Amino acid sequence: MLESLSLGKAFLLGKLRKSLTPSEYVLKRDYLGSSRLNLSFFLWKDLLRFNLHPDISEGLGPNARIADVATGTGIWMLDLSREVPSTTTIHGFDIDLSQCPPPSSFPPNVKITKWDMFTPPPAELVGTFDVVHLRLVTLVIKNNDPTALLTNVAQLLKPDGYLQWDEIDAAGLHIESPENVDFEAVSKLFRATKIPKGTRGRDDWQWNLGSYFSNLGFAKSDLHTFKYEGAAARYWHDMYMVAWEEFMTRIMGSLKQSREMINNAVDESQKGVHVMYPKLVWVAKKQAAP
Repeated sequence: MLESLSLGKAFLLGKLRKSLTPSEYVLKRDYLGSSRLNLSFFLWKDLLRFNLHPDISEGLGPNARIADVATGTGIWMLDLSREVPSTTTIHGFDIDLSQCPPPSSFPPNVKITKWDMFTPPPAELVGTFDVVHLRLVTLVIKNNDPTALLTNVAQLLKPDGYLQWDEIDAAGLHIESPENVDFEAVSKLFRATKIPKGTRGRDDWQWNLGSYFSNLGFAKSDLHTFKYEGAAARYWHDMYMVAWEEFMTRIMGSLKQSREMINNAVDESQKGVHVMYPKLVWVAKKQAAP
């Protein structure tokens, strides 16, 4: 019964995804969604130990201009503002800024602007940033092809500017479990949110971004991989459980039918079962001006 319920949810999720335009968001933007994003930020920071990769931050001048595309709650910008000189400008962009604090509450060198990254950037912003940061946009990439988004985002950069793209390795998703501990409920739970074939591709573009960067005139790009472990795995797993519930409440409006499966998955989590999403950080440098 739980298996058929999971397949039904996967069908509904696929139906929802097909009805969305590229820039629409499949998760929630309420206070619970914002809390999930903020927890995610702290988990990323704990894992990476940086906001900007050292290859970027070590060469930045005091008057650098940094863009944060798909800024969400703006928490990455706020934390970065504590690490850079006050003369460094940090500019956040998102199609929906409702999860950000009031603009007046940010430090003077931090600002936010509404912008749909699937459209060309405003002319006055083209070629004006030393760094562009992007994180967690897998859910809005369709047909296994990030070209449209990357083309727009790259236009923000100055020659010799850097793009840092932090992403989950969706193709590398798997479940880890201690020896002799069953993980049937967690497996069913996450199969319920697996996108049916043909809906949005394989998501292996995340590993192939180097070729996309080359095609758009970037001089070089490097991939850095990260994998959480130990006690931190439980924190990541719980965060993904929250995201799963967001999916399903948006699709079905209620989780009553799924409550048994969720409770069983929680029991397995307490025994050490967790979902593993490896993390990828691409650092690419734009070609210098001729």
